[in-house]
Amino acid sequence: MDQDGIILAGTIAAFLAAVLSITDRLLTLKDRLHSSKEHKSPAKEERAPADQPKRADRPTGKVLQVSSYLLLQEVAVIVSAGVLLNYLGLVLSFRLQSILYLDMTGTALAAFLLGPWWGAIVALISNSLVNWVLYPEPGADIIIFPWSLVNMTGGFFWGLMARGAGFRKYLRSTRGSALSHLWYLFSFGMLGACVMSVPGTFVQAALSEQTVFALNPEVATAVQGTVAALQESLQYQLQTVFGVAWGDSAGWAILNWFQNWLRYIPDKTISAAIALAVLKYAFPLFERELIHGGPGKHRLRDTWSAPVFLGCLYAYSFLALLLADEYMSAQYWPLWSAPWVIVGVGVIWLRRYGPSDDAVRQACAGRYERYYRALKPLEREPVYEFCRRLTLATLTSSVFFALCLTVLLVDFYRVAFNFFCVVYGFLLAVYLIRVAISQNLSMARADE
Repeated sequence: MDQDGIILAGTIAAFLAAVLSITDRLLTLKDRLHSSKEHKSPAKEERAPADQPKRADRPTGKVLQVSSYLLLQEVAVIVSAGVLLNYLGLVLSFRLQSILYLDMTGTALAAFLLGPWWGAIVALISNSLVNWVLYPEPGADIIIFPWSLVNMTGGFFWGLMARGAGFRKYLRSTRGSALSHLWYLFSFGMLGACVMSVPGTFVQAALSEQTVFALNPEVATAVQGTVAALQESLQYQLQTVFGVAWGDSAGWAILNWFQNWLRYIPDKTISAAIALAVLKYAFPLFERELIHGGPGKHRLRDTWSAPVFLGCLYAYSFLALLLADEYMSAQYWPLWSAPWVIVGVGVIWLRRYGPSDDAVRQACAGRYERYYRALKPLEREPVYEFCRRLTLATLTSSVFFALCLTVLLVDFYRVAFNFFCVVYGFLLAVYLIRVAISQNLSMARADE
């Protein structure tokens, strides 16, 4: 399926999602008005504010889960926030002509909260779907899809590092020393750049690209001379061990890996720092439940469905790279097949050593009830009802405007797709801000 097909499908899906959202909110509003009239009594009207119950009612909704996490309360919120952060970071970097990309900030956030598999999933969604659809030039899949290997590697690395006891101890310290912050930036930034530069070097070899630094001409000349001398010396040493052909390739790979590492250091370090700031200030409830393990202090582990989901998302990118004329050489298919090895090992390992279905179901039910008791009282306040009705009005207006676009414009689908992207993007940002404020208020009231 090409970009036009994706845009057409996205336009239809966005229109149907808007109609279904409007219908659902109208039904919810109707049920709420009916229940309020049915249960209203003089005794409740005369009850003093001090006699109101302080705790929310017991949740009665169905717990929907995917892998080891709640679908609506955790996965939908964190994955949406991760994709939005990746997109905003990339757009901001391009607009400001910065040496930073910041297109992995959301990947780091998802990896911290949901673990390595979901960090790789967010990286793949951002790189192979969002960036591909929004890339204006033809041949976007050939240019963008290879870099998904770098992004997925970053999601895996950050997720595995966040599973360690040192990361949890670092987050528990309310007044971390300068040394602990330097440890975090070194481990998640510099060391992460070192790991991610390995697949980046292989992708550069596949794209026939060379690492370029935008330096002062005099500095660039001096650096190129030094690199050329090091490459010649290194290749000579490697040729004596591996032969001429392998020695030249190994020398080129080592030097390009080193240059990529230097280029990745500021980007990955700042991305990890921003992601941690967003985690601490925006989602403290997620930090308590998903990183520290909640009241039981049991850190969550994924089930085998997480790597299966990652493999399903990677299948299209893999086929596009495998069938591309530019990458049909036999030396490239092991590079594109590397994620399948990780997915296969993950499925086998988690099926054997992963948590049981009963343990996952009980853990999800416990977190669902704690989220309900923490956030439900806040949702009953008037300001949240105001936001719900404003969202309903915005969705209704967007559907009306989209119907008008069919009459006014020629290139309807692309314009309508961009229109829905902007509308839903802003509504998603407002929703995430509301979730962040709710979590902070619930934690503050719990401390009081």
